[in-house]
Amino acid sequence: MRASTAAGRVGVTATVTSTNSAPTEEAVRQALSKVDDPEIHKPITELGMVKSVTVAEDGRVAVEVYLTVQGCPMRETITQRVEQAVNAVDGVQSVTVELDVMSDEQRSELRKQLRGDSEEPRIPFAEPGSMTRVYCVASGKGGVGKSSVTVNLAASMAARGLSVGVVDADIYGHSVPRMLGSSGKPTQVDKMIMPPQAHGVKVISIGMFTPGNTPVVWRGPMLHRALQQFLSDVFWGDLDVLLLDLPPGTGDVALSTAQLIPNAEILVVTTPQQAAAEVAEDAPEAPEDPEEAAELLLAETGDGGEHTHQQVVYEPELVVRRSSLVR
Repeated sequence: MRASTAAGRVGVTATVTSTNSAPTEEAVRQALSKVDDPEIHKPITELGMVKSVTVAEDGRVAVEVYLTVQGCPMRETITQRVEQAVNAVDGVQSVTVELDVMSDEQRSELRKQLRGDSEEPRIPFAEPGSMTRVYCVASGKGGVGKSSVTVNLAASMAARGLSVGVVDADIYGHSVPRMLGSSGKPTQVDKMIMPPQAHGVKVISIGMFTPGNTPVVWRGPMLHRALQQFLSDVFWGDLDVLLLDLPPGTGDVALSTAQLIPNAEILVVTTPQQAAAEVAEDAPEAPEDPEEAAELLLAETGDGGEHTHQQVVYEPELVVRRSSLVR
């Protein structure tokens, strides 16, 4: 395999042995239609990411692919997927993949294709007909394992084949990326944000936008705007479940969540001690059928609440409001 870099483009050549005649351009494009963008999870042919396809008589194939942004973190993954798909076509002798970058106009068209023409941000989970179940994981006091429950549920649901997203809405005490083992940064495409993934879970957190362990000192309006951007500007795709890790108590973020996603359901986490359980009663009202919501979520942790990834090291004894004790 040969790799070369020039003027911002990357060329990669993979050679295979074949005795068949040269493939057609249509056959190559058909193979590329099965290649999904690793962040958007749609075929690159539908997203306008295939710049050109050239097939020589001797079976050499050259494919030019647009990246959404310069320095795309998924460039190697995209290159490998294109190589594998084209090499599987009969008659291909070698594959050269060159990467280019979309223009501002192309990125704008991509955003409109994915999110619609509206310039105003919209929250898809609050719209009528949304099929995404939204669960807010809350607590009355801090330190009861709320974030551990959130990431365990998310990773377990993703392992069972569900499309899951997590919003780390605990702006002051953001810990979800560390617990999920996520070190990636969001990618901005026009006015749209592509969230990183870990353990098959899409995740966004204010910690991804602040250096190190820098504290966030914001008042209510800024907290509301940050949560609104996480819900509207981030491209979540077609999620089955969205989990929000709320800060403890019933402050600004909890009120903003109730305003922005009025159809969200709630899971209240507390430890068995009476002092902690009484404070949990101050959390927002549970859904109309809290037992059904709790049973659905608790079933995803598995019998005994087993760990789903090594980053989660604290698993307290939990009581979910109006549900049975989980150990």
